[in-house]
Amino acid sequence: MIKIAQVPVKTFLSKSKIPGVDYVINPYVGCPHKCIYCYAEYMRKFSGHAEAWGDFLDVRQCPVPLKPSKLFHTRVLISSVTDPYNPYEQQYESTRNLLKQLQYCQAYVHILTKSALVVRDIDLLRKMPGSKVTFSFSSADEKFRQLAEPGASRITEKIEALQQLHQNGITTEVMIAPIMPGLTQWKTIVEQTCAYTHNYTFDSLNMRPAYQGKVLAFIRQYYPKLLPLYTDIYVNENTIYWEQLSSEIEIYMAERKLDFSVFFSVNPTKVPNKKPAISGGLF
Repeated sequence: MIKIAQVPVKTFLSKSKIPGVDYVINPYVGCPHKCIYCYAEYMRKFSGHAEAWGDFLDVRQCPVPLKPSKLFHTRVLISSVTDPYNPYEQQYESTRNLLKQLQYCQAYVHILTKSALVVRDIDLLRKMPGSKVTFSFSSADEKFRQLAEPGASRITEKIEALQQLHQNGITTEVMIAPIMPGLTQWKTIVEQTCAYTHNYTFDSLNMRPAYQGKVLAFIRQYYPKLLPLYTDIYVNENTIYWEQLSSEIEIYMAERKLDFSVFFSVNPTKVPNKKPAISGGLF
């Protein structure tokens, strides 16, 4: 059972080091999606929690409202190390309350999520010109989603949410990330979503030492035939897979005249300077 606490903070704002973003807001600490590959698990050591990542959620609370003079026409990312639309957002409405303030501040908001709950706030997002919602997809296979992202929305629900946002005039983007070698059906994701967005970003699974063993154990248990491929990429550090995939993506997307960016690391096992909050691999 997830442990939930309401935690007071002095401010929601963090000055951003991400190119193209002025401030980052994380309404929560922790994320109950429990994605097997979550890079944000490193935040646990700063949280003071003994529970495993995914088994706790801190609802951040700040009595001081956001200042319009400070945020007027700034670019704000929600969120970088949590999903702002985790299932408990329906109860606490932390993200919705922040959007109300950001609307008044006339900030340009970029939301990253893998939750269909974002459609609840279409009424606010329609009043926020220049804002954008990005959905991340790591697979088109619901069985994989259940195993690797048990707390996230179903794939069909995310596609339906993407469609609703698009139909309401809200700018949308699809982030195909992290690409799991041999498991991410990226062409299928593009085919199922291209009617509702024209901008895509692609990023590899960047295997950090902190969770490499966990991911490899997951592959060994559920997809043992792919273990040699993962060993070659992440243990032997062979980059040929990503080089070939990058070329294939470029040809495929250019043929369909879809806007896209590829953010593959030269070596996905060594990413000390990687900033994945925009380019991919976030959730």
